[in-house]
Amino acid sequence: MRKEITILLCLAVSLAAFAQEPDKPAMEKFFMDGLSLYEGGLERPLPDSLQRVDKDLYVSDYGHYETESVRAVSYFLRDKKGNYTPLRDKDRPVESILTLLSGYTGSTNYTVALKQHRYNYAMEEVDVPLNRLLGFCIMECAFVPFVGIEKAQEDHVKATLFLVNEKLGYSHTFIFDIDPGILEKEEGLLQAEAYTFTPIHNLAR
Repeated sequence: MRKEITILLCLAVSLAAFAQEPDKPAMEKFFMDGLSLYEGGLERPLPDSLQRVDKDLYVSDYGHYETESVRAVSYFLRDKKGNYTPLRDKDRPVESILTLLSGYTGSTNYTVALKQHRYNYAMEEVDVPLNRLLGFCIMECAFVPFVGIEKAQEDHVKATLFLVNEKLGYSHTFIFDIDPGILEKEEGLLQAEAYTFTPIHNLAR
């Protein structure tokens, strides 16, 4: 039943997005309601095309969004049996975070302390599993992830995740603050601020 409700919420958002005068507050509420109801997983298939970049390290790159520095890029390690796993390495924090926010979370169980900025300066705060957040946006509502790294320091990485749906003409923007030390763990807390349903004008690749 909850699955059907989530689908209906996605449909309601779609109809609102195509309206001549979209109801921004309602769409923002639909997003959070759908997120809270989503029970599906996050099982992204392995990319069709992988290029070797270093020893056992491979990359997939499906292009960029608006600027060359914001890309749909993910990194994988290949073992001796030819199996691929998403990169999660504290010594490669940028590549690992690009992969993580693209929806290849592997066996991790991170939580996001999410602040959603709403119409008229309102805000809603919620703690949500990263797998649920990305699963709802990517798997359920067909938004495509693009990630850019704004700042990368030894103890701090600031990354922006753009989730884009060309058919709707909207994107969600999530600004993450991440301690790279979390990459050594299966669990941990990420900080993120969200701006949902921003109109898009061009998707460059």
